Amino acid sequence: MPQIKLRGKIYDLNAPLRGAKAIGEVRGTSEREAYYGAEAGKYSYRKDGRVICSTAREVLTPMLGEAGVARLVVAEKSEAA
Repeated sequence: MPQIKLRGKIYDLNAPLRGAKAIGEVRGTSEREAYYGAEAGKYSYRKDGRVICSTAREVLTPMLGEAGVARLVVAEKSEAA
């Protein structure tokens, strides 16, 4: 599972982000901007009842592109070292 580091936190790139607050945290926006960005089609998302859901990859790719997301990936530490 690839992980990325943003603003001092580590996120799993493919783990689901539930809610506008979690999505806004990854995007670097407020909860409101994340919700209205989803409704405007700025990134792909799904609805689980009334809650929007997405992944860090789906949220960041429209802003950074695949190459930009690849640069955020943190190298995994080997257990042998």
